[in-house]
Amino acid sequence: MSDPSMSDPSIEIRPGCAEDFTDIESVVEAATRDAFHHPDLTPEQVAENAWIVSIAQRTCRAALDHPVRRIFVAIDAGRTSSLAGFVIIDAKDAALPEIDWLIVAPEFRGRKLPGGNVAQRLMQAALDWIGSDRPAQLGVIHYNARAIAFYRKFGFAEAGRRKDKLKIPRTLMIRPAAVCGVRPAFPDGFAGARLLPGEERNQWPNP
Repeated sequence: MSDPSMSDPSIEIRPGCAEDFTDIESVVEAATRDAFHHPDLTPEQVAENAWIVSIAQRTCRAALDHPVRRIFVAIDAGRTSSLAGFVIIDAKDAALPEIDWLIVAPEFRGRKLPGGNVAQRLMQAALDWIGSDRPAQLGVIHYNARAIAFYRKFGFAEAGRRKDKLKIPRTLMIRPAAVCGVRPAFPDGFAGARLLPGEERNQWPNP
């Protein structure tokens, strides 16, 4: 596992600490308000989205100094030291670690930075920690096309519906392990990092 700590003049990516999460519910609510919304959601599904916001504080704190979980944050070091985003990795399944949360505050989405925008740099920090020799998985709300396109750019591909108890179905996405530093090769049955209509490879969406 490599050290994901990296910085530029305005955004610092580093391991999280307790002081980073004092207002985390507001950040998560703002980040998920549009991305998680759908006009056909049932009252139970709307409540589930609110529940995710409500558990953000304890989920982030639980990842601190955890034996199989890691949390990295993006901090706006150049202005207010505010939280620009965070990512949580869960490696309880050591053979297939999961990128559990990836949240970017709306005001930082698409912000042009050396080394990529906030979402790109947080994702790269997570993948660097996992290591290229291991596959990775994540679940994404099935109608969140923007997020799905973003994850495809990092080599993830759809692998069916995720089996869990969440009321809003998640699409399971898997990124195979690299072989000798070569771009991950997908096993039989995977289509690879497919592009959306009109997309060009290396054209990054801005989640």
